[in-house]
Amino acid sequence: MFWCLGMYSSASTWIYNVVQEVARTLSPTGTVTPIFVYGSLPDLSEATGYPVVKTHAGGNADELGQLAKAIIITIRDPRDAIVSLMTHNRLPFEFALNVTEASAWACARLVGHERSILFRYEDRFFDDPRTVASIAALCSHALSRAECERIFALFRRETVEAFIASIETLPTSGTQFDDVAGQWDTYDEVTGWHKHHAGRKGEIGRWQHELLSVQAQAIEDRMRQWMMRFGYHPSTPPKTRYVLKVGSFKADI
Repeated sequence: MFWCLGMYSSASTWIYNVVQEVARTLSPTGTVTPIFVYGSLPDLSEATGYPVVKTHAGGNADELGQLAKAIIITIRDPRDAIVSLMTHNRLPFEFALNVTEASAWACARLVGHERSILFRYEDRFFDDPRTVASIAALCSHALSRAECERIFALFRRETVEAFIASIETLPTSGTQFDDVAGQWDTYDEVTGWHKHHAGRKGEIGRWQHELLSVQAQAIEDRMRQWMMRFGYHPSTPPKTRYVLKVGSFKADI
């Protein structure tokens, strides 16, 4: 089983599709079972070929960690991730912050796993054909250069855009109403591509001109420890902490 664990808006769907194709290439039967986990982990015993599981959270971390042949983790500057969720998914700021924080810490807990590999959005792994070879190598397999180039070519931006444009015509397409965003969502059940994945530019650092200063401060106050651990430098100083003490009463202000 391959486990794709990604922060929201970290190109995790791109990785999910690349891993499916790597698994398909390595599978003796040439088949995979893609599984997007929203809650509890489904029964994998009847999965065909290699199961490829995608999650944004780590609620099944112990079980998935034991089952996974490889854990492919993607992270991103949480400020840019939140801007992306607000722009493309139309999520309100506080909700975007909550889900980004949860997914970021889920990823952090698995980074040290012996069968894991970490990809940072800022390294633009989705523009590097070596990403394919790195995933295969994690599974103790080597793909030929031609195989890596073939897989990489399947998921270039123009190819993905064309696929997304045709989602409604696919037998595996579905629609659901997103109560948080207040909009209908059209997606493909196999690839995980959604209509809102189209038209993205992948700009790094866009938070600097799209977030309010109070929003950037809120993100950094909540995620400062995580950001420092993964090399995302906060732009604001830590919030000053004062302790008010009156007699035996103490309170943070």
